[in-house]
Amino acid sequence: MGVVTFSGLGGKLAGAILDLAAGNFFLLLFYTMIACILLGMGLPTTANYVVTASIAAPALIQFGVPDIAAHFFVFYFGIVADITPPVCLAAYAGAGIARANPMAAGVNALKLAIAAFIIPYAFVYNPVLVLEDATAMTLIPAVLTALIGMAGVSASLMGYYFAKPNIIERILLLAGGLWLSTLET
Repeated sequence: MGVVTFSGLGGKLAGAILDLAAGNFFLLLFYTMIACILLGMGLPTTANYVVTASIAAPALIQFGVPDIAAHFFVFYFGIVADITPPVCLAAYAGAGIARANPMAAGVNALKLAIAAFIIPYAFVYNPVLVLEDATAMTLIPAVLTALIGMAGVSASLMGYYFAKPNIIERILLLAGGLWLSTLET
């Protein structure tokens, strides 16, 4: 943390992410996601949060994302690094216990946790989900649309939703699920 603060690396990385995004909010989120996954690889949870919060969160906050949503976004993606190949320490540990192929365990962990790649975007696009200016009238629809959206994404990726959907239905489930998960209410 001291090296990041005193060297100015955090501000430089935040500036670089903002420059790369060129004013495009989705690209800003995408580049921040990549930075957090790379920064979080191999770090324990506390160190992970300290690094991602000091390096990647300022870019989101400078763009106008509420503080709590920005911090949840970077923390979530820092933790997702533990199940993202090629490092995926948590999956490797599980593979060691199960005496399984570590890379196959990492790929399966990634498939099972694909929702973890969507939830942080929902936090940023709809900060009510992290209780930013939340009331019952804003929170209930936000939670319901996010849950229905995640069910659609899961059904699309797993290939089952009450029955086996065909390819067009899976694409529609995925598109609708992504839209509902990040819908601003």
